[in-house]
Amino acid sequence: MKERRTPCEAVMLLVQRMESHPEEFRLDGGKWAHLMMVVKKRVVDKDADALIIIDDFEAEMVWRKFKGAGQKQLRAYVMKKIIEREGEKDVE
Repeated sequence: MKERRTPCEAVMLLVQRMESHPEEFRLDGGKWAHLMMVVKKRVVDKDADALIIIDDFEAEMVWRKFKGAGQKQLRAYVMKKIIEREGEKDVE
């Protein structure tokens, strides 16, 4: 059974920032891109030497939040395109 624990304050602040400013976490040049690339290396690539100042639990928490924020942005983009396309059909 996995131990439930509270992440460090820095991780909590980062997760809160992701919620309020997801655009800062783009991997292609966002304010936090470097940090997110290191988290990705730790979680996705399973590189235990990446970002050793937080543990696996915290790194996975940050990565899940990052993915969730990206999925929200993708959904908003898809919905916008659907609405635009439906609006074009109405004009025809």
